[in-house]
Amino acid sequence: MSQILSPEIISIEQLPPGIGGGKASSLTALTRLGLSVPPAMVILNSDESHIPENIEPAWKDFDGGIAAVRSSGSDEDGDAASAAGQYETLLNVNPENLHDAVVQCIESAAEDRVKTYEKELSGGSDSSGGHMSVIIQKMITPSRAGVIFTADPISGNRDVMIVEAVAGLGEELVSGHAVAARYEISATGSPELIIKSSGDLVSASMNIELLEDLRTGAVLAAAEWGMPLDLEWAVDSETGELQWLQARPITALADSLDSIVEPEELITRCNIGEMMPGAVTPLSLSTVGQSLSTGLALYYRSFGAIRRNEPDPSFIENFEGQLFMNLSSMYLMSQRVLGATPEGTELSILGSVLPPHDIGPKSSQAVRLINGFRYFGGLFAWKGKVKKLERLAKEYSIETDGLSAADILSRIRADHSRVMNRAVTLHYAASAFSGAMNVALTMTLSGGTVISDESKRLITELLSGVDGVESAAVLEGLEELASIIKGTSMETSIMKGSSHEVHQALLSDNSTAGRYYTAFIKRHGHRCIREAELREPEWELEPGHLIESLRALIQTPSRVKKAVKPGPLEMPTLPEGVNSGAIKWLSGQARTGVRAREKSKSLLILVIHKFKVAARALSVRLVSEGLLPETDLTYFLTMDELELLTSGRGDGLIGRARRRRRLYPQRMELRFPDLSHGRPVPEEPALPEDGTNMSGIPVSRGVAEGIVRVVKTREDAEALQNGEIMVAQFTDIGWTPFYGRVAGMVTEIGGALSHGSVVAREYGMPLVGGLSGACTVLNNGMRVRIDGGNGMVTVLEGER
Repeated sequence: MSQILSPEIISIEQLPPGIGGGKASSLTALTRLGLSVPPAMVILNSDESHIPENIEPAWKDFDGGIAAVRSSGSDEDGDAASAAGQYETLLNVNPENLHDAVVQCIESAAEDRVKTYEKELSGGSDSSGGHMSVIIQKMITPSRAGVIFTADPISGNRDVMIVEAVAGLGEELVSGHAVAARYEISATGSPELIIKSSGDLVSASMNIELLEDLRTGAVLAAAEWGMPLDLEWAVDSETGELQWLQARPITALADSLDSIVEPEELITRCNIGEMMPGAVTPLSLSTVGQSLSTGLALYYRSFGAIRRNEPDPSFIENFEGQLFMNLSSMYLMSQRVLGATPEGTELSILGSVLPPHDIGPKSSQAVRLINGFRYFGGLFAWKGKVKKLERLAKEYSIETDGLSAADILSRIRADHSRVMNRAVTLHYAASAFSGAMNVALTMTLSGGTVISDESKRLITELLSGVDGVESAAVLEGLEELASIIKGTSMETSIMKGSSHEVHQALLSDNSTAGRYYTAFIKRHGHRCIREAELREPEWELEPGHLIESLRALIQTPSRVKKAVKPGPLEMPTLPEGVNSGAIKWLSGQARTGVRAREKSKSLLILVIHKFKVAARALSVRLVSEGLLPETDLTYFLTMDELELLTSGRGDGLIGRARRRRRLYPQRMELRFPDLSHGRPVPEEPALPEDGTNMSGIPVSRGVAEGIVRVVKTREDAEALQNGEIMVAQFTDIGWTPFYGRVAGMVTEIGGALSHGSVVAREYGMPLVGGLSGACTVLNNGMRVRIDGGNGMVTVLEGER
């Protein structure tokens, strides 16, 4: 039927867009797609005091049979929130009882669980609730019923669909009271439809034809919505026809910012996992993360690896809130630049060389030659890049005083493209010299692309004791300050006061110690753990780490002694046939490159710090203007979403930010393989086979024994005791103040060129990197021996 039944009752076929609530609108959309939907009518905008008296006569004229009565609120089944299960649903309602059923459905909007849900979505403020419409739909008797998700609702993988089914009514399934048959099927039209199946495959089993029909309809609906959907369906036991009962966005995936990559693309957590360890917030993803990709594209364009009219490929991907590098995109250099090789790219990013594989077609020899001249000319112009970045970092600022939230956001957005992208491009250009020299040194030592353990050990030795490294100056400065304070009258007040009190006292003190500390904060105060994350407070704002480390250095002599810095580089014994002259020159260039890269990294972080300060001001203004209930939620929205919020179009964004924040700690704990084909899947760390000896990457020479301290948070780090072995997911410049306490370090991520590794070598601290699952297989209290020169960790005492 396709006519208006009364001024307040309308059939779903005639329902105008945006009218009747989320559920009714979805049924209308499914009907217009040509999918089979049981006949239904909608009672518009009802409340307890405004319910039509002609419901039962209207239904009699419309269909007249047994009905299902469901709510269709304006806040239901949208992409901001689903309100799933919040309102009342009544099944098998006799026609003469429809009025009472509608009343019961509408009254459910006043129940406590609904009010709690609405309050959560509105950020804690009182909510007037959405308008309530009610759907009356023909009740079918199904032989099978269930749901189909057009993407995996847990992992977000859009290459698969998840089908769950039960015999009879699907209400038992959606209420969680029945064991379902579960099918994981291909979403891409693969000949192998069923990937895996589980659950009740006897009473609720499904044939290929039904699964094909479900996939076809679901693909059509998801394309119309433009996002992953959760669709309810049933098979009519009388006609055998597939009927579609409901469609709603998968709210968690509507919140998702995950990348979409092809199955053949090579995706790695290496390298980027050191700069941006753990999960990043959506605001950092849409600023820093975006600039890391765009900046690399701009750098590639500078020497022709990306053509003039070619769109930027994606270099940085996001999965489950963690950043990855797209190695397939990086192979463009090998395809289009003479002298660049896939092995060099792999060594630079992965620290190893992959088996031979196809990277795509190469450009002509002439084009590659021209691009090669551009690339190598730029490579040795790194000094100019560092100077430009230094000038940009020191001169740039974002003015926020007296501005509205919308105006601050506008400035951040404008400067993101103009300043942050340029800063990242300059950093890539300045640090490329370090990567290229390290690759050349490694290949020369190995005599080719098969990298031996001996070569890795020699690299560690040749890159030890590099002086003038910016990141190493943090611990140098703290040790010097401790020596100035030790034995003076200031020592007592520093040991007793709170971290912030000591920080402020030192900044306002005109003594030698005060002036030294002030200069230290001016130079390093913008740094911290996970320093490229906008949500992380810098040392200048939260100096607790620095003060606690300073106290430890005052109380006891530093356990970390600087590595001896030779005059002329002392050459180790080289493998037979290796040209010592070439190694000496390349080692000198690689050591110079380390200094350049660490200086460039600090300057880039200084630029990011200025965006961090502006983001903090924005968060305060958003709360003062009543747009957010708390400042921290700012970091869980992207720049685009914040623009919607400041322009008055931010319905549902507070709930989205809250949901993302709840997931954030879980995402911080996820571990991924170093290399994946297509979408990476989190993995459980594997235990070593013999249970005692574990092999990682040699990073910093030396042998140490000590008690394990697993460090995942700032609080964990502050609990470190002198002589312990620090076990962490990554090396990070923010851990540097604690290097003065520990006997050695083990990390899950990181190789010989990671920033923290440079500092470890500078101070002669043993460090084993790249030990997957270290934070899980090594526990607090274990006693271990680490050999940084050979990359070995041995458990001496304690159980996992």
